Amino acid sequence: MEHVSAIITRFIRQNMEERGLVLYFTDDDKLLAMDDRFETHFKFDLVFSDNDFSCQVLSRGEKGLQVRQRFNISWTNAKGIREYMDYVRSL
Repeated sequence: MEHVSAIITRFIRQNMEERGLVLYFTDDDKLLAMDDRFETHFKFDLVFSDNDFSCQVLSRGEKGLQVRQRFNISWTNAKGIREYMDYVRSL
């Protein structure tokens, strides 16, 4: 059985690929969604723990990457996880 963290990471990857972006991991395990010119469109700063996960979403703005939304969701909060996934879809 897959861990929820793997499901969330795969979901982000699939969503970004549908937009023509490729997901890359940085050395500190951040996710960068980049185009074919290696311009970063989104950055996902994910932190997984035994009880929950948090994510800070950054996207391109006038002055580079800017924080758009922060999440801290318990693994048992199915509604919160669905809302997070809806947010990623809406980016």
